[in-house]
Formats: sequence, structure tokens, C-alpha cells
Amino acid sequence: MNDTRHFSPLAAIHRIRLVGGLLACVHLIGCGGGKYEERLKRSVDFYNYLTNMNSNLGGAWNRQDYGMTMRPPLPFGVPLPGPEIIKDQLGKESLGPDPRENTPLGIPLPGLIEGWAGHLDSSSEEPDVWMYVLSNYSRFLEEEGEGRPPADFLTDLERDLMGVYQVTIPDGETSQANVNTRYRAQFPPSNSPGAAYATPTDHSVIQFVTEIPIRGKNLEGLLYERRVDKTQAAVLVILPKDAPVQLRQRVEMALATWSVDNVVPKRKNPNSPGSGARHPGF
Repeated sequence: MNDTRHFSPLAAIHRIRLVGGLLACVHLIGCGGGKYEERLKRSVDFYNYLTNMNSNLGGAWNRQDYGMTMRPPLPFGVPLPGPEIIKDQLGKESLGPDPRENTPLGIPLPGLIEGWAGHLDSSSEEPDVWMYVLSNYSRFLEEEGEGRPPADFLTDLERDLMGVYQVTIPDGETSQANVNTRYRAQFPPSNSPGAAYATPTDHSVIQFVTEIPIRGKNLEGLLYERRVDKTQAAVLVILPKDAPVQLRQRVEMALATWSVDNVVPKRKNPNSPGSGARHPGF
């Protein structure tokens, strides 16, 4: 039997348009697929970044009264307890002794805001690594003429640590990371994957190393300094010489989350225990 199906020019034109439309859709899907893969890769990279941060850092530490936030590195968890507020018979409040002043260095640390103690050796009952956040906040509250200008805070802190470690830190900054020198570093490093998710901030770093035991222990000190307008702040990590590299990496990851605002308090009654701050420093 002969094929007697009717041929319509309009139907042919419709088929041509349909095929052309399908080809255009395939082309668009291909372009859209590339963009989708790019977005998917960015999402995977961000997920890996967050997973890495959560595996190495603790929960957020927030002290808005000092204008600071950070995610402390593991194994640091709950901050050390500060001084108690004591009331006398008349109901007047004052700060009691600060247990955090008993540092592993044998000296109290100036401008203490917060402190942590952790365990690298799970079998030990005593902590073997410590971290402190310090600033010149309390110096703005001191009476005039006490001889401790807020602008000299980091210089004075370095001098105290040089006395403990019995080393001399040369003036100026070097371009390389060496022990017992001052060098510049960014956290996160500007060439690292983390720089895509956090703005790199400048730090002045000193690694204090000595051959002299400190209170019977071989301890190093890692000092990270920040200057934000009139505010001077520092993170001091005290750790054993044989501490794993992973701890130092975690500290640097935590510094990438360390936010410091310029908070300059007004002088107040020195007998006041502080307006909202658990400990105003010393």
C-alpha cells in the first residue's frame, strides 16, 4: 500500500522550530550546568572550610564589654574562673583575689581579660597548656599619674615576658618567622583557602624560647599582638616545647576568628567592681 500521509508545509516548519528549540535548550542546559558545577564546588569548599574549623576550634567566646570575640582553639573549653565579687558588712562590693594570677610563668599578666587551661596529655590531671587574652582596657580606667600609659601596654607586656624567659627581643620586625624576634603575620594567610571566608588581619608575633626551665617546666610562649586605633590587645599561649604542631595550627586558625574593636572606656570610680565586666584587668 502506498503511503498516502498528507504532507503539510506548516507542520514541517513547526518541526524545524521544535528541533531548533530543543537544541537551544540543550545549549542552555550545558551553560547552566557549568554555572551549577561552579556553585556546587564553592558550596563544597565552604562546607569543608566549616568542617575543618569545627574540628579544630571550640564554641564562640564573646566579650562585647571589651569589644572582642573569638573561637578558642581546642583543647581550650570553658574559661578559667575570675575573681569573686565580695560584699562587706555594709553591702559595698569589691573584687576578691583573682585565681588566674597564678600563671605557669610565675607572674600575673597585665590587662587580663580571659584565660583558659587545657590538657594535651589526657592522662595528666594538671593542665599543660594555657591561653590568655590581654588588653590595655584597664589602663584607661586608672587614675592619672599612675605611670602606665595605655599606649605602652604591649611594650610593657613584652618587657615582662623578656624578664621571665631571660631573652632580649630586638627592636623592629623581621620578614621571617624566627624565635625570639618580632615578625609580622596575617591570619588567615592571604594566600590560604580561609582568606575566601575571613578577612586577613595583621598581627605582630613573638615566639619566646629559652633553655632555662620556668617553674621546673620547659615552656615556650607565643605572643600575638593586635593594634586597633587606641586599643592594644594580645593573645598569649603558653605551651610545652614538645607540643604538637597541630596545636600551633589551631591557634592560628583561632586568630583568624579573633575580632577586636576599639573600645576605650571612660574613667570611673576605682572602687567599682566594673560595669558588666567580670574582671576589669589590673
